Amino acid sequence: MQIAISLSQQLVCTACGFNMIGYCPKRCRFCGATPDHFLGAEECSRTYRVQTTPVNDLVSQLKSVPQLGYEHAAYQVNTDDAVIWIDCPSSFDASIAPTDYILFTHNDFLGASNLYRQQFKAQVWIHQRDATHPNSRFFTFDHCFETGYKLSGIEAVVVGGHTPGYTLYFFEDILFICDYVDLVEDELLWNAYGNRLKTRQIGKQIHQLLNERATPIRTVCGVDYVCDYNLWKTMFNRLVMQA
Repeated sequence: MQIAISLSQQLVCTACGFNMIGYCPKRCRFCGATPDHFLGAEECSRTYRVQTTPVNDLVSQLKSVPQLGYEHAAYQVNTDDAVIWIDCPSSFDASIAPTDYILFTHNDFLGASNLYRQQFKAQVWIHQRDATHPNSRFFTFDHCFETGYKLSGIEAVVVGGHTPGYTLYFFEDILFICDYVDLVEDELLWNAYGNRLKTRQIGKQIHQLLNERATPIRTVCGVDYVCDYNLWKTMFNRLVMQA
């Protein structure tokens, strides 16, 4: 039986947004920040709110306000029969609209998913290989998939690379790629963490996958940006050619 974790038992790293459940390490497990950068989840909830910014009529970007370190963006997708988050905000905001599912691209951005899972009785899904990462061990996952799948109009494509279970998501004409590549000063850069060679090798496969995809893509939702696909693809083409 799962033991409910209260806000008082959880810390948030204000340098990166990583949530620490039931323990206080000497340094943040994700970014290495010292405890003077840690904030109790209860105080974090009072200080940071989750702002919803529309991407289109069915998709919105979720980000903490004010910015919580270099926290990623999550995305809310309103399908015909479910509300689905792709990745999860780092701050817990009980006033945000409920979600039915939280689907992860990878284990780096688990956010406050344990608290949202309890608050909304949401199902949390992640690839099996990312669920076994040390940073994942205090989080609860309802389904650990091993292959791609479709759920309520969302298509999950497992690619690996940056993490062993890295997963891309597609919904209608939108690609959700999180931080496989970063957008810096109008250029895309490979994620510098993890196995860099593997990231580039799989990046070439992602490039081929996108070239062969029959359904048109118009928008890319990334780790902290939303970009026109044609512009993004031009930058991605250059990046792959340099690899």
